[in-house]
Amino acid sequence: MYAVGVQRVHSRDIRKMENAFSVTNEPRIVTRKQAILISADPLRAIVLRDVCLVYVPDGADTLLSVLKAKFAETARDDDAPFEFRALEALLATLSRYFQSQFDQLSPVVVGALDGLMQGGLKARELEKLREFKNTINEFEAQVDGVRRALMVLLDNEEDLRLLYLTRLYDELNLLSDLWSIDSEEIEVLIENYLQDIFSTRTKAELMQHRISNTESLVMMQLDSMRNYLLGVDLIFSIVVISLSVGTFIAGVFGMNLHSGLETADGWFMGVVLLTVALFLVMTIVGILYFKSKGVLLQ
Repeated sequence: MYAVGVQRVHSRDIRKMENAFSVTNEPRIVTRKQAILISADPLRAIVLRDVCLVYVPDGADTLLSVLKAKFAETARDDDAPFEFRALEALLATLSRYFQSQFDQLSPVVVGALDGLMQGGLKARELEKLREFKNTINEFEAQVDGVRRALMVLLDNEEDLRLLYLTRLYDELNLLSDLWSIDSEEIEVLIENYLQDIFSTRTKAELMQHRISNTESLVMMQLDSMRNYLLGVDLIFSIVVISLSVGTFIAGVFGMNLHSGLETADGWFMGVVLLTVALFLVMTIVGILYFKSKGVLLQ
């Protein structure tokens, strides 16, 4: 099998590395003739056979220092071609960056979740829970995007062989016979860092599950409080209805109409006792009825 028409680097390839000119911010690793284009926030780089051009966003001095240290480490391996050392330094920096980001987020999120479970349910705490969930979602999507980009690269045999920039430059005839190149070395390099990135993604996924579980538990507590308040409201409604019946009876006997009962002995006390008894019976029966139907919980 032969590789046909290996593309050169076009200006559109450079433009796509900038978020303003890209349809999506999805991480990409693109192989071109004598060039490897890497776009994975926060790093963007163009790797050639003898030079690596890196774009680091403003304020990322820590990331830049890590990248320089990784380049210094890989420079000790004189046997590997420059493009492999540059690719390893970039992947190691991304892996280190993702791990450090998770290490910074993890204790803050865990502490907030523990505080939410131990303390009262406040609007501010619930807002923090939502913010943490969004932050972890964005972080997981960022890590997973790099993982997918590496997986796509590993699944493309032709692109893997095009990563051998120095060898393809020294042996031009290999462009017409890419499949004669053994890609095991670059596969091992990519798979090593793919495992690290996948491990960080798994940690982020577990943290996301923990946040979701805490959110579900908080929602259950809120539902329980709401049901309790509804039960209290129902009890007060029963009491009000019972009082309304007593008020109706008192109103009937309090009218300025002559019935003959107003002069009879014992009727006043009898009506009072009957009204109080009716109020108590209606209230107790109503509460017991709704408890038997499961509307009012113990």
